[in-house]
Amino acid sequence: MSLPQASQGFGNVLIIGLGMIGGSVAKALKDRGLATLYGYDRRETELSLGISTGVIDYSIELTPDAIAKMDIILLATPVRAMEHVLATIAPMLRETTLVTDVGSTKSSVIESAKRVFGCVPANFIPGHPIAGAEKSGVLAANPNLFENHKVIVTPLVTSDLSLLDRLHSFWASIGGEVVSMDVDHHDLVLAGSSHLPHLLAYTLVDSLANSELRQDVFRFAAGGFRDFTRIASSDPVMWRDVFLANKDATLVVLNEFMEKLDQMKVAIETSDSASMFGVFTRAKSARDHFLRLLEEKAAGNEKIQSLSVTFPLMSSIKGSVSLPGDQSLSHRAIAMASLAEGISLLSNLDIGSNARLTVQAFRDMGVVIEELGEGQLRIHGVGLRGLKAPIAPINVGNSSTTLYVLLPILAGQNFSVSLVGEGDLLDLPLNDVLPVVESMGAEVASSSTSGLPVHIKPNKREKLNVVVHGSYAQAKMSALFAACYLANESGSCSVDLGKASSKRNHTENLLLAFGCSVQESANMLTFPDSVNLQSVDIALPADVTKTAWLILLASILPGSRLEVDNVLVNDTRTGYLSVLRRAGASIETLSLMAIVPENSEKIVVQFSTLSAFYIDADEALLVREELVFLCVAAVFAKGKSRVNGINKLPFECEERLRSLIDSLIKVGVTCVIGNDYVEIEGGVPNGGDLDSAGDYLLAMAQIALGARSSAAIKVHDCFGLFKEFHEFERVTESLGVQCSLMQ
Repeated sequence: MSLPQASQGFGNVLIIGLGMIGGSVAKALKDRGLATLYGYDRRETELSLGISTGVIDYSIELTPDAIAKMDIILLATPVRAMEHVLATIAPMLRETTLVTDVGSTKSSVIESAKRVFGCVPANFIPGHPIAGAEKSGVLAANPNLFENHKVIVTPLVTSDLSLLDRLHSFWASIGGEVVSMDVDHHDLVLAGSSHLPHLLAYTLVDSLANSELRQDVFRFAAGGFRDFTRIASSDPVMWRDVFLANKDATLVVLNEFMEKLDQMKVAIETSDSASMFGVFTRAKSARDHFLRLLEEKAAGNEKIQSLSVTFPLMSSIKGSVSLPGDQSLSHRAIAMASLAEGISLLSNLDIGSNARLTVQAFRDMGVVIEELGEGQLRIHGVGLRGLKAPIAPINVGNSSTTLYVLLPILAGQNFSVSLVGEGDLLDLPLNDVLPVVESMGAEVASSSTSGLPVHIKPNKREKLNVVVHGSYAQAKMSALFAACYLANESGSCSVDLGKASSKRNHTENLLLAFGCSVQESANMLTFPDSVNLQSVDIALPADVTKTAWLILLASILPGSRLEVDNVLVNDTRTGYLSVLRRAGASIETLSLMAIVPENSEKIVVQFSTLSAFYIDADEALLVREELVFLCVAAVFAKGKSRVNGINKLPFECEERLRSLIDSLIKVGVTCVIGNDYVEIEGGVPNGGDLDSAGDYLLAMAQIALGARSSAAIKVHDCFGLFKEFHEFERVTESLGVQCSLMQ
């Protein structure tokens, strides 16, 4: 038979097996105009009904000519029949034809494919829609069956990623919520959530139907019996095949259940009311207990420090997200609003535990700060020198940003003050910022290691210029705050960036929003004759690093489509996107929004096959925070990628990168690292355990690495992740990803 031209969308789609599921897929595609639908079924009556009811367009035989022209083939037969079907179509298949199934067991289907093909072909990607009904046959076809229902796909390491992406689109186009899962894990999960309940329903109904009380049982059964036994009306042939195909997983969960059932039987025999009540109470409160755990973690429970995270294998992220602003920029905005004249309204702040320390410090010094909603503050500014002496030393906790913001500001006041801290911050030398404070004329006393505690006593300001002594953005930020005070003392002030490697201009842009224009010339920043910050209403753009991580995931995970509403547009922070685009990432700008103090873009990111890329030393410095994410992208890119200039990175960034390379090598990625470069060969990482040592950027890179590994990667010591990215669970869940969190 000569096939007609395929329609738009998914082209020619063949449904083998026109039962309720196969018919529903066909009708859903046909009603939406997404494909030309072909059907094959050994039952002629189903084929005839399929055409007469408009479920399919044509019925065909499984001939070489027909199979070769199919773009997608869906196996909707009983799982025990799939091996025969695969053997029939195997010699006729094109490598570019996507073959998938709808079976509720996956291990048996994989084994069938191996027996037929000798291995699992890259174009055969199993799937399982979690939807159905008790009715069977093509007349039960429902085009809306899959809307708002999960569809599990179970790709292998060898699966064709472009076809996997197409499979995600296939199910999503008819309303399915697509998630990925490991084959063995799928079978165990379904054995517990679906197969065991069906087995219990069938067995219960059969048992009661054969008892002497059957007539009265069925006559007086109430809604609970009807609801529980509803699934016993499902297709017996299909479920017989399911239990035979998923025997091992079913026996695991069945044995666990029988053990519990035996315990309940003993409790009833012995009138052990305490045991019965214990089971019933635990079952009732299980979900509430789980919710309490999540609330504890969100509130910063100390147990979070031992949390490990595993990203679900080959999942995808879908949807729109608007992230809170950068946490460091949030600190600076809070400080400037507190020092401005008038009332400022700040929106889209990241008010995590660290930023709250900055808020509390200014409240302790007399600034009125109102919380209006999530990420929104109204701050009643007191002017540059309007702060009041606190009644006790200011505790900056373990927040280095709070410390670097406050030091120059406190040196500009007319009162003495002490700063104390906690944790790792006590061991941090302040050699890059204390000279800035001293240049303001303040007397500074610190610990023997030039760290906390620090005592500041104001004095006459003599020096007119500030030199940045460190290479970090925090040192530059402190110098800019100091210059605001020195400009007012002397009528002018310059900031000499010296050998500082930080060219980030976020603080300058934020100062401009508050009415202070800083002029840049060569390596010098010049302040106006006097500085008086003015109150403003501003909204911060999304955190760059968290945005970068989500963009990475969407780029490497088939089936992903991500929209981010407020991506920062700044020449110093867009190098990351440039590298990914150069590697072939699909990143599209939808609109440009003027958001003070920076512009932002709304972008759309979709999965794309990446190619190897090269980053020179200057570019590596520009993308230093996101460099670990780009190295993960290199793992999933075709070919060998190279990054130069790693020895020129700030110490913290270089150490993080080298830790990631150690992680890559541990999970089997081919890497070559030299004094000033690293080369990464694209491939599939193995599973295993990795340690982020509390570094949240390293943790996010390692988690992304496990998204497409051959087996699960568990990332330990993720307390830094949840401290810096406290909305991690909310954001990932909103995009359809359920990461595993373990103590």
